[in-house]
Amino acid sequence: MKKRIQANPNCSFDTFEVYKNDKYQYGCEFEFYIDTDNSSFEASIELITSEIYEFTNVDILVDTINLPTDKDKNNCIQIKPDISLQENGIEISVPITSADGIKYFIEKLCPIIDKYGYTNEETGFHIHISTIEKNGINFNFYKYMLLCHQANLLSSWKPRIGYSQNVMDILSSNSKQVSRKIKTKKGTIWNLEKIEPNHIEIKSVGGVDYHQFSDKIINEFSLYDQLFASTLEADTEKDKLLYQLHKEELSKLSTQTEATFSSALSEAGII
Repeated sequence: MKKRIQANPNCSFDTFEVYKNDKYQYGCEFEFYIDTDNSSFEASIELITSEIYEFTNVDILVDTINLPTDKDKNNCIQIKPDISLQENGIEISVPITSADGIKYFIEKLCPIIDKYGYTNEETGFHIHISTIEKNGINFNFYKYMLLCHQANLLSSWKPRIGYSQNVMDILSSNSKQVSRKIKTKKGTIWNLEKIEPNHIEIKSVGGVDYHQFSDKIINEFSLYDQLFASTLEADTEKDKLLYQLHKEELSKLSTQTEATFSSALSEAGII
């Protein structure tokens, strides 16, 4: 199935648009499985598309075989396959939008997942946050990891081994130099990914029935957003204390502990 549905002319959401004077832009992706016990995969996709049409003002790209290639795909709703999921797995991604737009789509799409599908330990919800301006932007990823960890965001959901590993598992067991080598190993999926100097992807949310906790997802998104903004500002005294405490934590690691951890990562194919 492949088609493009033109935007609903009866929908208009100015507050969800991204404008030139805005500082940030956002995106998100919902992974789930279609429940084929009650309806066929194709019929469910048709119904999902029809429901989405009623509450969005952008074109909808539907391709259940390949990823959409339209030049303006990032400004459309996309219903597409996800290579990390098995048969009947699907992903819905939203257009580039505002923070309010992300909250709106979470409130609208989670009930649709509940109506036509389900989520399990393989599925996740991904958040994209980036600055609109790219020149001269390079947010402090180390600071962001520590702040998110301090806010208990990275361990808020049950770990999904193989789909979203906690970056703090390496950051709290190795020096920054060793952690960087492990973190950048191709093929390893972490719950925080620095995509570009101005762009973070967050994969911590997910697991069985994650879509049934929309309020929790919205609250955590807001906190992730707030912390991202702080990484572009000068370090406060609290930030400096956070660095110091982490440095002291690493200094307490025994040589044997670090060696054992590195060995386990090697055996798992991560390094």
